[in-house]
Order: sequence, then structure tokens, then C-alpha cells
Amino acid sequence: MRALGPLLLGAAAIALSGTAHAGEIEGRLTGPDGKPLAGARVLVDDLQRGAISQADGSFRIAQLPAGPVRITVTSAGLASETRTIEVPLQGNATSTLELRPNDLIRRAAALNVEPAPEHLAQKAAYLRGVKPLRGKQPNILLILFDDLGAGDLSSYGNRLIKTPNVDAIAARGLKFDQFYSSSPVCTPSRAALLTGRYPTRAHAANHVYMPTGTPTATLRASRGWANALPRDEILLPEVLQRAGYRTGAFGKWHLGDIPGHRPTDFGFQDYFGLLYSNDMNPTNVWRGNEIVTPAAQMDQATINERIADEAIGFLDRNAARPFFAYVPFSAPHRPHVANPRHKDISAGGTYGDVVEDLDSQVGRIMAKLHELKLDDDTIVIVTSDNGGDFDGSVGNLRGRKTETFEGGMRVPAIVVWPGRTSPGSTSAEMAMNIDILPTLLSSLGITLPRDRIIDGADMAPILSGGQSLHDRLFYVSTWSGQYEAVRDRAFKFRDPVTDGTLISPPRGGAARTALYSLVDDNEAHDVSARHRDERAKLQAQLEAFRAEAGRNVRGWQEHAASANGN
Repeated sequence: MRALGPLLLGAAAIALSGTAHAGEIEGRLTGPDGKPLAGARVLVDDLQRGAISQADGSFRIAQLPAGPVRITVTSAGLASETRTIEVPLQGNATSTLELRPNDLIRRAAALNVEPAPEHLAQKAAYLRGVKPLRGKQPNILLILFDDLGAGDLSSYGNRLIKTPNVDAIAARGLKFDQFYSSSPVCTPSRAALLTGRYPTRAHAANHVYMPTGTPTATLRASRGWANALPRDEILLPEVLQRAGYRTGAFGKWHLGDIPGHRPTDFGFQDYFGLLYSNDMNPTNVWRGNEIVTPAAQMDQATINERIADEAIGFLDRNAARPFFAYVPFSAPHRPHVANPRHKDISAGGTYGDVVEDLDSQVGRIMAKLHELKLDDDTIVIVTSDNGGDFDGSVGNLRGRKTETFEGGMRVPAIVVWPGRTSPGSTSAEMAMNIDILPTLLSSLGITLPRDRIIDGADMAPILSGGQSLHDRLFYVSTWSGQYEAVRDRAFKFRDPVTDGTLISPPRGGAARTALYSLVDDNEAHDVSARHRDERAKLQAQLEAFRAEAGRNVRGWQEHAASANGN
């Protein structure tokens, strides 16, 4: 790489199109391969403003005073560069910069390894104790949307997006008004859903896992963050497989991509889908442990139709035996690409097209259940991995995906449980996706693992019209993976933590500590002054839980480590 000296002028400069104004810096960035570098941050340090490089690597910073100006250029996976540029009294200064590989982050990443499993023997002992169930057992269909907001379904009040198939499921069962994901982003939420435990216990609470070998995965490693689910976590499909269920997952995994951490390593006998979000490269489509559609051939418009196809085939093949079908669709996560069958149809625009297509795929799956005469023999659960992103709707809630306000973690949830739920019923009781595992296992008579804390609670009372077994629920932050809020039946105390990482976005006014009334308000007003005792109580509960989680990160119960089995 050529040395980065002072300002390059004259023949060495790259002039950009357009009229230059006094006090401008213009330039172009390239990566180590000599290709244009897009998306890099060019910051004038002392002014705290700058620019983002465009697709051709160009950048422009206007309205700068004459004299020496120091800029810093950063891009994920590359070494940052700092240069002092002399801005002329008139005209523009131009510069080219070539960023080098980030050796420091690579060396920092090499200091850390994936956390070693601690309870493999206890896990094995527990699973050995789970025996095939006798008699007829209910099938289980768990449908998970990606970033579907609390107000995205017509059954939850959306006036632009029509979701008749999901609405029909709600009409047959119980609709939750206060159901939560266990994180405002997907990896932690999915880990918690399948383990019944808060995501910190699985080293899964720091944002989301990244494809192995990418700069963002290296960045995670440099901070000592795990990038795959620990092998000693016990997942719902592992238990159900031991109990005699055929298990299949069709859609987005996002809990690890290296051998030993893929869906088939955690109890799913059949798998088809994406190991990561649909905006993460490579977007290869997998069947089992093989790539069946390379990223270059993956069609964003039809991937969820293919996911539904695979789920339908699984139902067909296993109609005569109990099955667990987990269908985590990859949408409406961005990018939003409408299926040609549903393009330009929704009054909700392209986002609405995507959601309405998802609804049609759900309808196809439910039609297959009906065709196989399995309606009365199948538990159906429909929910979302976290709150809505900025293109979706969170209803009248405050906040969105990545935030611990209600809009980031309160999600749609519908349960049809033949013999338990009443058609068209609604519950305002609080529940969380960590409750799904203990609810299902308890209903099947399978004892929960005793060597670890299971944070979820049995939802059976709620399903029958009663109260939640939870006295409180905790909210975990996106980046730091720390607990920053707690709610009880009426109030929520939020005490935002300092993330302590440069990759987390600034929080601004959202960083204020406050007590909110969830009964009368949408987190608009801090009611601490009026409810001092309630604030003190919840604050003490949050601080105690933080301390416990810090002392016992994995949530082991050593006194019961040898007491596994049923």
C-alpha cells in the first residue's frame, strides 16, 4: 500500500463531479483489493460530523473552515486511517485513501475462543432419561416470524395489511395482548425460545451471531463474544426427539453455522433454510448440512414460499406420527422483496406485500393440516422473534426492534391448543417466549432439566383463562446483553445500561431511568414521583437479578446436577 502522506493535489487528486465550494474535502476510498470502498465512515474528529462513502468509494464533507483538518476513516474489518488535510481558503481539497486489513482486530480475536461447554455430561444424562412417550401425543407446529411487529396483523388492528389466515388461527384459539420476545433482536430471542432460558445464560445476548469468517464475526470475537450456541444447552427439539417426535426446522436458524452448532446438531432431524438473516452474506440455502442453493441463486422473493413447501412436505411425510414442525420464516426482516404472487397487492406497500405473502404461506400450511385431518391433534403457536422494525407497525407502543421499550419486545402471539384454549379468546396476562418450552414439556409429562435454571413458566393457567405464573419479566439490552428493565403486572421500571462498546448506537433520551404504568400509558410518562414504593420495589428486583446473573452466568444449579431424568 502506498504511504498516506499529506494532501494530494493536482495530478494525484481525484476531482468529483459538481461545483466545489470553499471549505470542502472530497475524496475516494479503496480497500486492500483496490476496489471502491462503500459504507466507510469519514469523520472530522473535532467537529463530530462527516460522511459515508458511496458505492464508488467517494465522499464529500462541506462547509469546513480553512486550515488543517484531521479526518479519521473507519470501516468494519479494516484498519482505521487518520490524515490531516489542509483545507484551502477557496476551492476544495481532494484525497485518496486505501484502507489496510485490520490486523489488530484479528490479533484481538485470536485471544478469545468460543466458550467451552460446561454441562455436556449433565445434558447427556438428562436426555438419556427422556423416554419415548406412550399413547397418542399432540403434534406441535411453531411458526415464527422475523421482525413482525405487534401491530402488523389485521387481527392486531392493522388497517392496511390483511392477514386472514393468521386471523383465522386467532379465531380458533387464544390471542395474547402482552406476549414478549426475550430480546429486542433475533439471536438472543431464538436461543431463549428453544431453551426456555434468558439469553444471557447461553452467551447469546450480545446482539446477533454473524457468519463465520466475516469482519463482523471477527469483531465479535475480538470482544470475547460467542458466535454460536453452546453445545451444553438443551433445546426443545432434542427433548422432543428423545420423546418420540419427528423434528424438523424450516427457515432461519441464526444460532451458529459451524459444525456442531447447526440445526441438525441440536435435535432437528430435518432442516431446510438459511443459517442467518436474509441480509447476511452468504445467503446460502441449506438442506441438512449441505448447501442446496448457493447465495448467488437464492431468490429473496420466493424463499419463504420454499420454506412453506418444505414444511408442508414434512407434514405429509409424518402425518402418522407425532411431529414438531418449527417454521421460522425469514421475513418480514429486511430486505423486503415481494413474492411475484403478491406484488403490489397490499395497501401497506411492499412491506404489506411481504406480510400478506407470509400470511398466504401460513394458510397453505394450515390447509395441509386440515387436509391430513390433523386440526384437532395439533398445537399451533404463532409469534415473532422481536418487535417491529421501522417499516412495520408496533401499534400504539413506544420503541422498536433493538430497544427495550415495549415496541421492541412485545409481539403478536396466538395459541391454538385443542382441549385447552377457547375459540376467539384473548388474554392480557404477561408471558414470554421462554414459556413455550416448559409449557410443552409439562403438558407431555416430561420433567424439566434440574441442573440448570429454566426461566420460563408453564402457560397452562393462561391458556385456560387464568393468570400468569410470572410475577415479573426481565428485559435484556441489545448490545451489552445486560438486563435493563423489569415489569410486574402493572408497572415497568427501566434503567438503561451503558453498553460500553463503540459499535452500539447512541441512546440519547432513551437512556433515562424511569417508571412506567403499563396499564394506563405507552411509556410516555415517568410516574416515579407518584409511585415511589413501586419504583423502589422493581429497582431492587432488577438489581438483584443483575447480581444473580453476574454471579451465575450460565444459570447452573449445581446442587441438582446429578438429579436429571424423568
